[in-house]
Amino acid sequence: MPSDPSRVFIILDVLNIAVSADPSEGSIISMKVREGADVSLWLPAEAMAKLQAMMAQADLKHAKSLQPQ
Repeated sequence: MPSDPSRVFIILDVLNIAVSADPSEGSIISMKVREGADVSLWLPAEAMAKLQAMMAQADLKHAKSLQPQ
């Protein structure tokens, strides 16, 4: 099955992250992209938790790669 088309944006800046106290509302991450418009991503609570875990794992791998051997 072919994958759905996707679009790649070059993010110039993260403008805002809004996390709702109500898990049913999720989070919104707003970014400025090269194309000149702002892009806002709405993430349900589960997707935000997964993103946070993936970023923490990437940070840990990066930190380990910087340690002297």
